[in-house]
Amino acid sequence: MSQKLITNFRCKMNKKKNVGFIVWLLSAFLIFTFGCSKKAIYHSNAFTLPELHFTNATIIDVVSAVNLAVAKASNGSVTQAVFFDKTPADIVAYPSDPILKTDMDILIGDFRKDETNWMNRGACGFETFRYTRTFQCSLDCEFSTLADWAQLNCEVKPDAIYIRRKPAHLECRSYKITSGLKQVAEDLKKQNQVRVGTEPVTSAFIDVAKVYLWSIDVPTGTNEMTGEFRYASVFKYLPDKSVLLVIETPEAHATAMKNLKEKSFWESF
Repeated sequence: MSQKLITNFRCKMNKKKNVGFIVWLLSAFLIFTFGCSKKAIYHSNAFTLPELHFTNATIIDVVSAVNLAVAKASNGSVTQAVFFDKTPADIVAYPSDPILKTDMDILIGDFRKDETNWMNRGACGFETFRYTRTFQCSLDCEFSTLADWAQLNCEVKPDAIYIRRKPAHLECRSYKITSGLKQVAEDLKKQNQVRVGTEPVTSAFIDVAKVYLWSIDVPTGTNEMTGEFRYASVFKYLPDKSVLLVIETPEAHATAMKNLKEKSFWESF
């Protein structure tokens, strides 16, 4: 890909992050202004906490600090107000053909290795993501805002707040690469439009199927982030079998199948 195309693509990614940040600020304002005025069902909101300010703190450190503050404010009656589940996403393989199982196992192994890399870098979706904010409203509101920004799952229950990594469930599925999709790949190659770091068929599949797990947000500064790519741990193209293996969420797979069928690029095994 030409340098101009790479630069344009990165600019688009940065614009996307800037828009995301603005949306996050707006959502935080709305939660604080309107959501926190409602009677909260979360029982730890009954305790008066000191001002909690976090600067570049990991999510797990934020959780620990809040639990300590609640334990002190409640005189020990509540020792854990927030739970964080660090369980990695489960990955279920659905080989359309038994001969694909070995390659699926390899791809899943690559994903697990790469997962450690992103966790160590504090990427979104992990407890190592770093957060800067002064808590200004109820804990359920604050952790809902935090979860939106850090791309985590958050569930507020009467007894506690439960947070976990996101996504929680993934599937490894196989897609037959049709002659039509191969032609799209060839066209991308001729037009020098293949994504940097991947090959034409995978790039064409991304364009048509509209899957997104290949992009992951990593921090670049205080509450700032940018998108990076993990093609090799999400896709595995088997040219001799005309098959592409893909790791995605169940919802994304359903969307991919729908989009491929609508564009006549779907072929059953």
